[in-house]
Amino acid sequence: MRIFLLAAMLAYAVAVLPVEAKAESPSSLPVLLVHGMVYDLNMEDTTWGTTYSRRDGRIGWTGMIGHLESKGFGYGGTIRTSNGQINLPADLDMTGSYGSPHEARLFVLKFSRYANTDGIGYKAAELAEAIRQLCRYTGAKKVRIVAHSAGGLVARVYLQNALPGVPYRGDVDRLLTIGTPHLGSAMAAHWGDFLGTRATSIKPDAPLIRDLNGKFSLPEDVRFASIVVRALAADSRDEGEELDKLVDSLFLNGMPPEYRRGGDEVVHVRSQNLRSAACAARYEKATGRPIQYVVVRVPDPTPDAISPKAIRVHMAAASDPTVQHLVTGMLHDRASLWRHSQPDQLAAWMDWQARVHASGAIEAYTLDDHPMSSVSQIRLEDFGLASANEAQRRYRFDGQAWSENPWIPLRKRWTHVAGSLDVKFDEFGRVRGATPKIE
Repeated sequence: MRIFLLAAMLAYAVAVLPVEAKAESPSSLPVLLVHGMVYDLNMEDTTWGTTYSRRDGRIGWTGMIGHLESKGFGYGGTIRTSNGQINLPADLDMTGSYGSPHEARLFVLKFSRYANTDGIGYKAAELAEAIRQLCRYTGAKKVRIVAHSAGGLVARVYLQNALPGVPYRGDVDRLLTIGTPHLGSAMAAHWGDFLGTRATSIKPDAPLIRDLNGKFSLPEDVRFASIVVRALAADSRDEGEELDKLVDSLFLNGMPPEYRRGGDEVVHVRSQNLRSAACAARYEKATGRPIQYVVVRVPDPTPDAISPKAIRVHMAAASDPTVQHLVTGMLHDRASLWRHSQPDQLAAWMDWQARVHASGAIEAYTLDDHPMSSVSQIRLEDFGLASANEAQRRYRFDGQAWSENPWIPLRKRWTHVAGSLDVKFDEFGRVRGATPKIE
C-alpha cells in the first residue's frame, strides 16, 4: 500500500460532513456529472466510471457513478450530444440504468466531438442545453453539477453569462468542482501545439480566464464548493507564480501550505480553489454565503511511470474514495456547509481537515530534513484535539514519512515527526490557517 494515511482516514471521512439528519433522499434535484478536456478524441471518456458485468447478469458502474448509485442516487443514463443538439430521451444512453429515468437523480453529460476539439465555449453551449433538457425531462427546476477539471470552467462560462447568446437561466443549484483550473493551467501553455484551443483557452493569461475571475460575477443563487486535489509530494516546491495576477492575495496569504504549494500533477492547488479568485470575494460579500473548499490527498496511481500518457493524480481524482464521499455529502439536500453553524456541529468536519494538514506538516519536515528527496508514504499514527477556543483548535500529532532520493537509491528512510498544530477555522468550518510546531 503506497499511502497508509489515506486508507486510515477514509472511514473517518465518511461521516464528517455536516448534514442535518432527516429521512429523505440524498438529493431531490438531478445531479449532472460533467467531464473536462478529452485528450484522445477516439477514446471514450471514463472520468466518472466504466461499465462491468455484475453477478446477476446486469450491467454495473464503477467510479463516481457506481459510488453515488450506492448512496441512493438513481442513475438515469448518459446524455450524448450530437453537434450541439440534444433531445431527451432520444439522446439518453441508458446502459446500466434501471428504473424510471424520469425519476432518476444522476446523469452524465458527454460532449460532442466538435465540442471536445474546441475550447470551452462550445462545451458551455452544450451544457446549457443539456441542463434545459434535463429539467424538462425530469420536471425539476434546477440541477446540481459536479464537474471535473476543465468541466468546472465550462459550467462557470454558462453560470457567469460569459458566452454571448447563451444566458444563464437560473437553473443550477450547486456547482461542485474537482481539480478545476479556476485560475487557468500553466501546463496548458505547453499543450497548445498539440491540443490547440482545448489547451490554449485555459491558460492563466487567456482572455476568458481573466474575465471569469475578474470581470464576470458569480450568480448569487448558486452554491459553490471546490475539492482541491493534492498528490503526495507532487509539485511540492512549486509556488505557482504565474497565477499571481488572478489570485485574491488577501485571502491566500494566510492559508496553509497545502492550499498554496503543490498540485495534482496537472493543476496547481492555488488554481483549483475557486475562493482564491477575486470574483469569489464579491460573491461572499453579496450573499453572506461561503464558497466552500477542502483539500484532499490522492495517491499517485502510477508512481513509477515516466510515460506522458500515464494516469496522473489529476485524472484519478474522481475515482478516489475520499473525493467520492465528499461529493456525496456536499450534494445532500441538508448539507449545512453554506451557512453559519455552531462549533460542535462542525467539530468532526474540522478535525478531519486538521488531519490532512498534520500529514502536510509531517511531509514538509521530512522534505526539509531529507533534501532532494520525495515522500511516498505518510503514517499519522497518533492524532487528537489538545485544546479549543472560538479562534482556533490545537491538535497533537505523531507520525512518520517514508522518503527516497531518486538519484541515490540507497538514500531511503523513515522520518519520525511529532508536534502540535494550531488550526484556525471560520464560522463555516473552512480552514483559514495552520501553524505546526515540531518537537
